[in-house]
Amino acid sequence: MLRLIGSHYHFRRVVPVVLQACLGKTEISLSLQTESKFLARQRAAALYARTGEVFHKARTMQGRFSSKELTSLLTFQSPVTLEPEVMAQEPKATYAPKRKTLKPREKLTRKVVRKPRSTKKKPSVLMLSDALEQFVLSNPNASTDTREATKKTVALYIRAFEDAPVSDIGGSQAGAFRDLLLALPATLGKGKSSLTLQQEAQRAKSDGLPTLSNKSVKNHMLRLSALWNQLVQRELVAKNPWFGWHFESVPKTVRRSWTPQELALLASASWHSSLGSGLIARTRRLQRGRLPRRRRSGICHSVLRPISSL
Repeated sequence: MLRLIGSHYHFRRVVPVVLQACLGKTEISLSLQTESKFLARQRAAALYARTGEVFHKARTMQGRFSSKELTSLLTFQSPVTLEPEVMAQEPKATYAPKRKTLKPREKLTRKVVRKPRSTKKKPSVLMLSDALEQFVLSNPNASTDTREATKKTVALYIRAFEDAPVSDIGGSQAGAFRDLLLALPATLGKGKSSLTLQQEAQRAKSDGLPTLSNKSVKNHMLRLSALWNQLVQRELVAKNPWFGWHFESVPKTVRRSWTPQELALLASASWHSSLGSGLIARTRRLQRGRLPRRRRSGICHSVLRPISSL
């Protein structure tokens, strides 16, 4: 066994138990007097062989060895350790390291399969402003009124919620836009204002201003629904979140039918032939109740006058 003690290597071998009494030692430890590990291995191999001879002689002898006999047995150290290091120097490496021989490609059992690169391009995100330009403003079949109205509606949405991908706009965004439109003042856009749409809705609520009618809000939703129908057909979105909203339309002008007294007045009135066919048509509409109430009094005073007053 080799041990490095300090800067020199030492040889150590345990004495067999049956020979420890004869040799008076439990182990043999000798200095190899070298710093070279290669030379130490050579000397240790020679010492291992000679200690084996000592153990063999000790087994054939009887009794305990005297110190003189033990010294004579251990004289194997001097010819080994005094061997000049020049005679047992490490051979210098004069050869080049061998390269591993690679197997031919046809003999390899493992094949590397490379997946072909996908040539499909990721679909680009379609923004709301881009959808407006592509499917409405650039559509030659769309009328001027449709283009301007849809452009105004999309501008309101972007002003309220910023431009967003059409795939991210769903029912929650459509409902929020509907509620915001219903809360906006009716005078929106008729003057310059630096307020946001949310602030405009808050101002209309605090000041008690009239808000957009259900019909106006419905028209905004229908314009966006028409745009989304094209996106659904092209499979750019899954569904149309602007369709199916309910609006309760309350007419501002209340219409009613003619009373029997008003019809009797019309029938008993004298008519002048110079009034023409236009007056007759207007009178027929009056009889059918198709004109609003606010126009009836004026027509009755201007049209239903006696002939003597003309």
